[in-house]
Amino acid sequence: MAQNWPYVINLSNSIIGISTLAMPFCFKQCGILLGILLLLLSTWLTLVSCQILMKAGVTSRRSSYGFLAYYTYGVSGKLAVELGMIGLQIGTLIAQIVVIGDFGPIILAKIFGIPSSSNLRTGLIMFLCLGVGLPLGLLKDLRAVSRASTICVCFYVVFILYVLGLSAPNLLTGAWYPKVHFWKADGLFETLPIFSFSFGCQTQLFILYDALPEPSLKTVNGITSSAINLCAVAYLLMGFFGYIAFHEDVITGDIIKLFPNTLFADIMKLGFVISTAITIPLIIFPCRVSLYNLLFSQVRIHIPEIHFKVLTLLIVLGPMIVGILVPNVEFILGFNGATMGTLMCFVFPAMFFLKVNKGESRGIAQVFYIFFLNLS
Repeated sequence: MAQNWPYVINLSNSIIGISTLAMPFCFKQCGILLGILLLLLSTWLTLVSCQILMKAGVTSRRSSYGFLAYYTYGVSGKLAVELGMIGLQIGTLIAQIVVIGDFGPIILAKIFGIPSSSNLRTGLIMFLCLGVGLPLGLLKDLRAVSRASTICVCFYVVFILYVLGLSAPNLLTGAWYPKVHFWKADGLFETLPIFSFSFGCQTQLFILYDALPEPSLKTVNGITSSAINLCAVAYLLMGFFGYIAFHEDVITGDIIKLFPNTLFADIMKLGFVISTAITIPLIIFPCRVSLYNLLFSQVRIHIPEIHFKVLTLLIVLGPMIVGILVPNVEFILGFNGATMGTLMCFVFPAMFFLKVNKGESRGIAQVFYIFFLNLS
């Protein structure tokens, strides 16, 4: 397990991120107890989804999501998966760039005593995308990104501890108890999609499998389980303590806006922006493979050097320009998560597994999993 730890850190860093900010909102909308149950359910569903997806890939001896789709459903299946992969990753990248543009300029203007402006926002986005995200995205080995991912994960630990500290006065006095909800069934369908897609890592699994020195289904499942469980603990702590800290003030999915006006709070905001930028290459990896397969339709594990660099540059420049020109992309991202996110993270893995394993009986996990698909 020690030698697999860099992969656990990378996968954890690709999962956790912007969704962390929405956890207190989810706990408020459905209550603490129901929120914990939904979080545990989403964790279990994601684990099942990842396991059956990789089992279908290993059983069929296919080394990518797209080629697994081609094996099971032909050209139309491969086209659907490649487009879904690209759309999901690009949408996620745009969301991260918008977060950088929302908080970064305000913090820099405050720290350095300069006026906040659209030019500062544009300059910061370009610097972090081209100066941080692009160089890291050009690395070919996921293990090379593990050090940066370790820094990000350590920051999220500090971030959660900071929120815990903000909740300490309410915890000690008990003032939070009459002000919070423990069970709100009417918030179930509003928060379940957020919980479910907060663990979305299915698009990273084949990249992870190819990066392993001795790939096996057991190893990938172990790494995936560790990363997802680690993120589940982080989401649980963030949701619970964030809700207790701010209770009725939590009205949006962005808890950072409720932080006090202090220097340390500004450092936390700036750290979140930098962590978001460092996560960019983990989105580039699967998006680049899908874009190459879509454009060239070749069964190749190693992308030629010129294609590798050009595709990486395009993947960074496109979302960067959209993030600069269109700072408000809530509708686009919501539509992206409700369509491509659902397909890539839950629907396609179940379809491919059932197609590849026709003769295998469905266990209780698969039965409940298909039930969830029908429900959603």
